[in-house]
Amino acid sequence: GIDLGTTNSVISRIKNGQADVIQKDSSFLFPSCVFIDKRNREFIGVKAYNHIGEKNNFREFKAFMGTDKEYHCSVNNENFSPEDLSSKVLREMKNSVKDDDGFNSAVITIPAAFNQTQVEATNRAAELSGFSYWELLQEPIAASMAFLKNNKNIEGKWLVFDLGGGTFDAAILEMDDQVMAICNQGKATIGD
Repeated sequence: GIDLGTTNSVISRIKNGQADVIQKDSSFLFPSCVFIDKRNREFIGVKAYNHIGEKNNFREFKAFMGTDKEYHCSVNNENFSPEDLSSKVLREMKNSVKDDDGFNSAVITIPAAFNQTQVEATNRAAELSGFSYWELLQEPIAASMAFLKNNKNIEGKWLVFDLGGGTFDAAILEMDDQVMAICNQGKATIGD
């Protein structure tokens, strides 16, 4: 499972029945950041984050998924779309799983209020990153499913929210007879 975030991303998997968050560079948080140095070398994640403020450092591109925004790299005179940059983050996270050569599929979370264009852009990013199979799952739903894994006997309604780097997602969910249903969901952009 991958939470492709606006500012940070996280990758985990189920191992021996438990969620195992995969660390890279001694951290479970993976900055959603890409840096291309003067020799045209790509740095992604923590190593890219260490170069924030420098030219050809790109971040917060997920907020523009599904738009025509482009990020210009002066080193190679190349333009990158938000999905191009997101695919680099996804690929780096995929490559951080060192003990499973067959790892080629994932569940990738997206904000609850992503429109169809943003969903399609995320699908393109997953394809460009080299995944052969992926599913997109709304962030509040993913959080609810993770919570319910260890709390199967819960009944009633609850509010699930995700205060991320670029959006605030919320969903009201109801659990009745071990069946989860979405009652309502919405979003607010940070700064609204």
